[in-house]
Amino acid sequence: MIQGDPGARLSVTISNGMTVEVRLGQKEVKIGRGHEADLQLPDPSVSRLHAKVFRVGQQYFLADLRSRNGTHADGKRITQLALEDGRMFLVGPFRIHFHRPVSGSSAGEEPTVPSGTASGITDSFGAEPIRVTKRTEAPTVTGEAPFGLIGGSAHVRKLVATIRRVAASDVPVLIEGETGSGKELVARGIHDASARRERPFIVVNCGAISPELIESELFGHEKGAFTGATAQRKGAFELANNGTIFLDEIGELPIALQPKLLRALEQKEVKRVGGNDLLLADVRILAATNRNLREEIARKTFREDLYFRIVAITVPIPPLRDRREDVAPIARHFLSGMGNPASGPVPGLSPAAMDALISHDWPGNVRELRNAIQRAVVMAESGELTGPDFSFLRQAAKQGAETETPSGLSRWEQAERTNILGELARQMGNKTKTARELGIAKSTLFEKLKKYGIRTAEFDR
Repeated sequence: MIQGDPGARLSVTISNGMTVEVRLGQKEVKIGRGHEADLQLPDPSVSRLHAKVFRVGQQYFLADLRSRNGTHADGKRITQLALEDGRMFLVGPFRIHFHRPVSGSSAGEEPTVPSGTASGITDSFGAEPIRVTKRTEAPTVTGEAPFGLIGGSAHVRKLVATIRRVAASDVPVLIEGETGSGKELVARGIHDASARRERPFIVVNCGAISPELIESELFGHEKGAFTGATAQRKGAFELANNGTIFLDEIGELPIALQPKLLRALEQKEVKRVGGNDLLLADVRILAATNRNLREEIARKTFREDLYFRIVAITVPIPPLRDRREDVAPIARHFLSGMGNPASGPVPGLSPAAMDALISHDWPGNVRELRNAIQRAVVMAESGELTGPDFSFLRQAAKQGAETETPSGLSRWEQAERTNILGELARQMGNKTKTARELGIAKSTLFEKLKKYGIRTAEFDR
């Protein structure tokens, strides 16, 4: 699954493993440290109300709200700024990214300022007028790719219908799928289709946060709670109040923390590390895993009571090898997004190249397909990608097949093992890069290497 047209939104990485997203729509979005902010940034250098993002016609703008330390872009303090897709600006120590494909706006939406305003609009801080330029919107792909899911297979159609059904309720959802299959995209689709769509969507990667810090990341901490806690900090549950938390790779959550998470889900309240006050946390929980949690329960590494609390509904995502008819449209989508006037036109795909893509098993799923397209485009010597431009896929598959597979593995584990071997081959044995591409902690990768008996000499670094 890949994202086609998610609409306009702001995203910011709060810490390693935690990302906050806020959808932009008709109303302005306030950024700041205070509870009244739509995008809350937990840092003393951020003003209570620091900046806002608003829309004039089809154009989005950023405006500083007379903050103490300023809002910055391109190394300069700004008062107001027109936003385009991919624009980054700084609020305190946080890098905030504005995302909006050209087709992200609906022509039927109203601007966030009174209608009838002239093309030059001046804010209350005496800044230069905002110039609203007319532009022609590209045809939207929303109808062709609901929730940004590219592909016309029966699997995709069924998944779209499932997202629509589960979004209408507030029950917890467990999304199951292999690494790189698009679990986060499905979670975002559920959030965007729900009644909580205007509130924050927070992604917590349980495998990317050290076990010592994950409790603070989820529940926050008070000043002095531990060494390095120099100020009070809000956790994911506070930041996501009335919104959605997506616990990615929940199978990586330390067993000692699982009872505290269960308590937070049951009682809908949390307590910061080092604090005594109970804080309300009205959030919807979406979780995802590439593990078989029932097997983890049998191994005593995952609590059964927590499992049943998060698994009211299970949404399985099929691997790319089970829906090969989606490979071609996904590959073309990635190619179309690689246009760069400086490097010339994007190469096309020859029939032989397409055959190579469709015949590959894609153990790394859509993430692997994206990387393969990017690599082939960079290394191509002609204006068209051919079969030999994807020969590295055959080499990676051959290396993975040469290593003996341990007996007793489930189909799920065999797929995960193949995925790890393929990524190791693509990263020339570099485990740090492999873990980053797989979206897991390096320590978790070492555990999986040991579990699956991957000790070949070429990966011994």
